[in-house]
Amino acid sequence: MTTFLDALLAFPTAIFTILLGVVLAYWLCVIIGAAGIDMLDGDSALEGGAKAMGGAFEGGAKATSGILEGGAKALGGHDVGHAGHSHLHDAEAATGLLAALGFGGIPVTVSVSLVVFLSWSLSLLGVQATHSALSMLPSWLVSTGLGLVCAVVATVASGFAVRPLRPIFIAKRAPGRDALMGRVCTISSGSVTAKDGHATFEDGAAGLILNVFCDKPNELKRGQPALILGYDAERGVYEVEPVDWLLPQEMEQLRDPLKAAAIARARSHR
Repeated sequence: MTTFLDALLAFPTAIFTILLGVVLAYWLCVIIGAAGIDMLDGDSALEGGAKAMGGAFEGGAKATSGILEGGAKALGGHDVGHAGHSHLHDAEAATGLLAALGFGGIPVTVSVSLVVFLSWSLSLLGVQATHSALSMLPSWLVSTGLGLVCAVVATVASGFAVRPLRPIFIAKRAPGRDALMGRVCTISSGSVTAKDGHATFEDGAAGLILNVFCDKPNELKRGQPALILGYDAERGVYEVEPVDWLLPQEMEQLRDPLKAAAIARARSHR
């Protein structure tokens, strides 16, 4: 145990150990945040985790953007035009560098975490063998060179490792409120009344949770499809009605978004 601790605290592994501790603390905070959401709503565990992760990634991206912007302004001095040009140039250079290394489209937090972990692992595993093989050189020189090599190798390896994950982090824009008119959602509450109800809508990403209502007496219940007629901005809810109220020809037209929206508008005025 003592030998392992000595290895963790030896240069250059100690630097990566500190960075790894920061990374672990960060992800622990993310996990604790996701657990808090899950405890409040057991049915939306995956959704809560996704939102927490999404918030973490967004925060990391904003922090990185702020650093780049601050650096550009500092280099620009009092020349505002030069500062704007410098900021744009630096941002483009940083984006190009990340893309060249294979991190394009990957959240900064994921990329940095993997680089730190691999650097720490390589340094911990290779420090003794490297010092033994290069014992004729000064220890500080060997340690410094090892740290640089581990960081470079870890960065290159991480760039290749995260490339298959890129499609996971492609942001998909949620459809607008008007775009939901004529679309079919799934009721998630026990019933839908003129005052309240809940439904889910599959948008191809994490899905949307909608507050819905139906003015007319109905038998809508959990798991049944419903047609979205429109959005009440004052109440913040969507008006729906059962799909089985539609005529056969109307059911066929739901496949066309424009025709479906026209059907929703017509039925909402009945």
